[in-house]
Amino acid sequence: MRIGIFETDHFEVSHTLIRLFQLPGNQLTIFTEPFSWHQFRQMPDIAHQEHRWMIKKEGQSKASFIFQLYREVKQQKIELLYLGTVTDNFIFYAWLVKALPHVRILLTIHDINSYFHYQENGSLRRRLRNIGKRRLVKVVEEFSVINSTMVDYLQSLLPAGKSVRHIPGSFFDEENYVPPPASLEPIQLVVPGSVDSRRRDYNAVFGLLDSCREQQLDIVVTLLGGFYQEPGMRLMKRVLEYAAQYPNLRWFEETVVPQPVFDEVMQAAHFVLAPSVISTVISDGVREEYGVSMSSGNISDIVRYARPAIIPAALVTGPEISHIAIRYQSVKEIPEQLKLLRDHPDTYLAIQQRALAGSGAFTLDAIRRQHPDLFTEVNS
Repeated sequence: MRIGIFETDHFEVSHTLIRLFQLPGNQLTIFTEPFSWHQFRQMPDIAHQEHRWMIKKEGQSKASFIFQLYREVKQQKIELLYLGTVTDNFIFYAWLVKALPHVRILLTIHDINSYFHYQENGSLRRRLRNIGKRRLVKVVEEFSVINSTMVDYLQSLLPAGKSVRHIPGSFFDEENYVPPPASLEPIQLVVPGSVDSRRRDYNAVFGLLDSCREQQLDIVVTLLGGFYQEPGMRLMKRVLEYAAQYPNLRWFEETVVPQPVFDEVMQAAHFVLAPSVISTVISDGVREEYGVSMSSGNISDIVRYARPAIIPAALVTGPEISHIAIRYQSVKEIPEQLKLLRDHPDTYLAIQQRALAGSGAFTLDAIRRQHPDLFTEVNS
């Protein structure tokens, strides 16, 4: 089958899609940005495959790239087009869907409310974005989300006849699994994702560092992502001030952490620390709720690397996370729980084994079995 995958923002999500569709008889064309292509080139399970790559040129407008996508779909006779992330030019994507009536098209939605609850601010740009989102939702028939907890909510907002499915944002690779360090001294905590105070509560991170120091608990926290624009730059000052006094906070200056480095840091972690800002505004002034209307990439990291998690009590998660998470109302509750695990490593090992078993439900074959119309029947 001839398949197109369009992804300009979340290369890690399209990595999963590419691997899912890497089946005998499939021909893949990937439409992406240069920075995503650079990351893909560092992934041998993709870079060494004979896929067709369409890379957005430097200085090329997004609208021009969409028209290029249209021409390639027609020329290559692509049968299925997967739109991984759409963040702008919504009217053009709506046109694209209408212009390809014989192509099966799926759209991944990462922030549901922004597609259904519109906030105007008096600008023409905002109005056009809202009109475009409305049209896009109207013309697309098949949707996907990367967190299982978002399926029912999105389905409730769509007209009858439109479908929603859960395609995870990551998969678990049993062959390349690396267990966490045997020693819990220090306890290694990683906060994956861009350093962005709209998405993650860094007051909680610093509060945890302070609480653990007061209780003489040896931890190391790594901020595993680039500092995002102005919100990230404001946090950089606080990071530098802390690091001038204490050695147990690590970070990266790159805008995007290279994938091999990201893997190495995650494989050295005992826990994924995901201090999500549960209710937040990311796009077009619309409020979203993590785990309900907006996807969390940290859930994908937990699954991919099979690590236990430390998450806010209010974060809605699926069963794959619920039984391997330390939940907190206040970060001051966390040090005592970590001390117990440090002093009783068998208890941590048991939690880790549950994380490993839970991730086993997210292998490529397991995901494919849940969606035979995408990954089996179309290749028969």
